[in-house]
Amino acid sequence: MKKTMDFSEIKKKIIESVGLTLDKVEKTDVFVDAIISAKKIFVVGSGRSKLIIESFAQRLRHLGLNAYIAGEILQPPASNGDLLIAASGSGESIFPASIAKKAKEIGMKIALITAERSSSIAKISDLVIYIPAPSKGAYPKETTNFQQLGSLFEQCLLIFCDTMAIIIQKTKNIPAETLHKNHTNLE
Repeated sequence: MKKTMDFSEIKKKIIESVGLTLDKVEKTDVFVDAIISAKKIFVVGSGRSKLIIESFAQRLRHLGLNAYIAGEILQPPASNGDLLIAASGSGESIFPASIAKKAKEIGMKIALITAERSSSIAKISDLVIYIPAPSKGAYPKETTNFQQLGSLFEQCLLIFCDTMAIIIQKTKNIPAETLHKNHTNLE
């Protein structure tokens, strides 16, 4: 039986590819400024990107920002001056695309985190954060990525969002106690 890579080899390769990919991400300062200056922040995504961007909204709430998940029953109305953050590797996912179109009609700013710069959501966005990782739409054409489907994009999205949360915390001088105070206590 042919020996496959072991855990340590795969882990090392994943961590290396995430680091190399995130080294190429630009416009982080503009993204932080857009978040800090927004009255309200709404996030939207599909699939695993949805899970990650929703955890980012939760982290923004921990930081004391008005962050909400688009489409949830508890969201307030959106308005001009608010920010929509869409996470979509392909930039074509149906739900994020429809929410982005509606956000544009309302006059919201749109920030897209994506692996596809020329997608339909990118075309209506005010800010595009490009993560140069293959989206699931690139499979099986993508030959340099050894991971499954959009895993590299999703891993980079998680680390990117966590990094942005720390930068916002440092920029606004938010003490760790604030995050603890804003964390749920019904668990």
